[in-house]
Amino acid sequence: MSIFISDDVRNALANGEPVVALETAVLTAGLPKTSWIEEYGERPNIIDAELPINIALAQAMTHTVQSGGATPAWIAVVDGTLRIGLSPEEIVELGTNPNAGKVSLATFAQTIQRTGSAGTTVAATLVACRLASKENPIRVFATGGIGGIHQNWANRLDVSADLTALATTQTCVVASGAKSILDIPSTVEALETIGVPVLGLGNSLFPRFIEKNTDGDPYVHQVDSPDDVATLCKHHWHNLHLPSAIFATLQAPPDVALEEGELQEALVHAENDWAGLNQPSPTRTPFLLDKMAKITGGKSLVANLALLCNNAGAASEIAIALTK
Repeated sequence: MSIFISDDVRNALANGEPVVALETAVLTAGLPKTSWIEEYGERPNIIDAELPINIALAQAMTHTVQSGGATPAWIAVVDGTLRIGLSPEEIVELGTNPNAGKVSLATFAQTIQRTGSAGTTVAATLVACRLASKENPIRVFATGGIGGIHQNWANRLDVSADLTALATTQTCVVASGAKSILDIPSTVEALETIGVPVLGLGNSLFPRFIEKNTDGDPYVHQVDSPDDVATLCKHHWHNLHLPSAIFATLQAPPDVALEEGELQEALVHAENDWAGLNQPSPTRTPFLLDKMAKITGGKSLVANLALLCNNAGAASEIAIALTK
C-alpha cells in the first residue's frame, strides 16, 4: 500500500513532538462545500466568507492546532495514496473534489485499489495514526463526534466501524461525544463493552454533540486537565498494555450549543425526507446534517463548527501533555 507522510509530521513524530491527527470526512461529507448562505443565519468569525465552509473550517482547525503548539496531520486518501499530513493546497483539492466521499475500514482497500480520493472517517483516521510510525504513532486525534449505535438499531442494525477502530487503536480521541443522530445511551454502553475509557474533560456527563446536556445523560469519569488525560493514557497503554483508545470528551461551547430537544424535531423531519429518497446508507449522515442545518437556521452548523475548533485546541494541549 502506498503511504505518504509529510515531512512536518514525520519529523515531529521522530523528535517526539506533539502531533494532532485530523479526519477529512468532515470536509468531504460532513460540511457544506459552498460559501455561507442566508439559510445558515449569521456567519461565525472563524469562517472566511470568501471560502467554501469546509475549507474555511479546515483553515481554522489548522490554525488552532498550530497555535496550541502541535503539528496538525490532516489525513486522507488522495489518488489511491494514504496521505498523512496534507498541505493547504491538498486540503483545498480534496475538499472541492465532487467525487471524493468518505472511506472507512470496509472501503479502505478498494478505494486505494481504484486510485480514488476520499476523506477518512474516525475509523480510517485511527488506522492512519497507527501506520504513521511503528515506534512513535500519532497518539492524539481531534474530531467533532464519533460514530456509534444508530437509532432503531434493533430493527435495522447500523453500527459504526468507528467502534471497531476505537477498540483496537492506542490513540486518544478528542470529541464532543457521538453524533446527535445516534442512540447515545447505547453508544456509551458499547464503548464500555469494547474497553474504551470515556473521560469528561471538565464535565461528568457524556456530551450530546451540539446540544446541551440533561440530567438523564450517561455519566462519565471526569478529569480536570489535559495532564490528567495524558496520565490516564499512560496507565492504560503502558502500564496495563491495553489495546484500546481513550475517548476524551468536551461539551460543545455553551454560547452556541442547542437546547435539549431542539434538534429532535429537525432530526425527525430530516430522517423522513432521507427515507423517502431510498438512498444507500453512506448518504444518510451528510444528508441529515445539511437538512438539520437549514431547518435550524444554521444553529446546528454553527455549533458543529465551534466544537470542532474547540476540540482541536484541547487535543493540542493533550498532545503536549503526552510528550512530557
